[in-house]
Amino acid sequence: MLDHGTLLVRGAADAADDPTRSVIQPIYPSTTYARDDAHELPRFRDRTLCYARPDNPSVRACERTLRDLERGSDCALFSSGMAAVNAVLEGAVRGTSDASSFACSPSRGYFAVRARIREWCAARGVEVVEYDPDVPYVICDVDGHTLARRDEDAKGTAHHAGRSLKRALEEEAARGRKAALVWVESPANPTWDVMDLEQVVAVARACDAGCVCVDSTVLTPICTKPLSFGVDVVMHSATKYLNGHGDVVAGALVTRECDDRWQRILHERKLGGATMGSMDAYLLSRGMRTLELRVRRQSESAMWIAHEFEQYLRSRIPHGAIVLYPGLQTDTTVESKNAHYDIVNRMCPNGVYGGMLSLVFFDFLPHLYPEHTGSNLSRVVKFCKTMAVSCDYWTCATSLGGFESLIEHRYSVECAPGEKEPHVPGGLLRLSVGLETKEDLLAGLKRGFDIALMDVVGASVAT
Repeated sequence: MLDHGTLLVRGAADAADDPTRSVIQPIYPSTTYARDDAHELPRFRDRTLCYARPDNPSVRACERTLRDLERGSDCALFSSGMAAVNAVLEGAVRGTSDASSFACSPSRGYFAVRARIREWCAARGVEVVEYDPDVPYVICDVDGHTLARRDEDAKGTAHHAGRSLKRALEEEAARGRKAALVWVESPANPTWDVMDLEQVVAVARACDAGCVCVDSTVLTPICTKPLSFGVDVVMHSATKYLNGHGDVVAGALVTRECDDRWQRILHERKLGGATMGSMDAYLLSRGMRTLELRVRRQSESAMWIAHEFEQYLRSRIPHGAIVLYPGLQTDTTVESKNAHYDIVNRMCPNGVYGGMLSLVFFDFLPHLYPEHTGSNLSRVVKFCKTMAVSCDYWTCATSLGGFESLIEHRYSVECAPGEKEPHVPGGLLRLSVGLETKEDLLAGLKRGFDIALMDVVGASVAT
C-alpha cells in the first residue's frame, strides 16, 4: 500500500483510463453513455456506465482515491455531507426489519447532523437514544462553562446527557432492543472530544448493534483511520478538509465491507439523486492531491497556537478561559484532560491531531474589574462576538478545513434567541487553522482579544 502522500498525489491520475494519457484526471461531463452494436454498455474500472446519476468516470476516479486512502472496500461520493448522512440513515436504519431497533446518537457534536437524525427518525417512528460521548471530560456548566470530570451518575446539564454509549446500549439491550445505527462524531464539534473507537466497536458488537458510522471530517484519513478500529462506515463532509479550497460542496462515505447495507446506501444515492457532478469530483480530486501537506501544516500550526495562546491567556486572565485541542497536554493537574490525551494518541498514532481548536471564555471581568459584579452571559457573548470580528488574519465565517483561517462564535450560530439550554457555551469560539504563518495567526488572536477586552470593559464602564 502506497504512503499517504504518494497515494494522494498519484492516485487521482491514471493515464491508462484515458486515451490521451492525461496526467491530470480528465473531466467527463457526459450524462449518458452509448451502447455498442451488441447493446452492451462501456465499463470504467469496476462500474458499468449507463447514466451519470449512478456513475461517472470523474466521480469514480475520486472515489477510488478516497477508498484506498481510508483502506476501505468501496467509496461513494455525494452532493453534500448531509446527503451522505441521509444515505446512511436510509441504508442502516430504514433497511432493518427489527421493529424494536433504534438509532443511537451523541448528545453533543455537530448540531445539524443531530437535528437531522432526530427529524428523520421521528418521521418514521424510530426512537433516537442519545448518549454522552464516552470521554473523560465535558463542558457541563452552562453559566460557568467549567471543564469538569465526566461522571455518568451525575445530574447533567445541556452538555451532559448522563449516559455513556456503553450504558445506553446495555440498558436498551436488557429491554430486548438493539441499535440499528450507532452514530459517532470524533472529534465532537466544537469541543473536539475524541472517542475511543475500539471501545465503541466492542460495545456495539457486544450489544448486537447494527452499523457503526463515524463522522471523521475533522481528523481526516491523515490523522486516523476509523475502519482500522472495526468501524463499519466512515463519513466525511468533503466540503471541508478533503477539498480544502472552499469551492465545492460534497460528502463521502467509505465502507469496510461491500455488504447488503452498502448496496442499500448506493441504491439510495441512485434513486435519491444526491450524486456528485463531474466538475465537483474534479475539484475534490484536485484538493485531495495536497491533503497530507495541508493537514500536517494545519495540525502543526494548531498545536503551536493552542499552546502559545493558552500561556497568553493564563498571563492575562488566569482561570478565565480554556483552550480545547485534541493534542494539547499542558495542564497536568487536570487528570481527565490527560486521560483524554491518552485516547487521542491511540486514535491518532501519527501524532497529527487536526487543525481545529476552540477557546472557551468564562465571565472573568468581575475578577479583574470590581465594578463588574455577578455572572453575566450576555457580557461573555459580547466579548466573543467582538473578538471574532477583530482578529487579524482570521475570517469570521462558517466552515472549516480550508486553506484560510476561520473563527466563529458558535453560540450565535447554533442557539436560537432565548433558548434555555444552548448546545454550546456562550463563551466558545471555534477556530479553523489555515495555512497562514502561525506567528501571524497568533498575533491576530492576541490583537482580537485585546480589542474585545477594551470594548466590553469600556462599554460597561461608560454605562
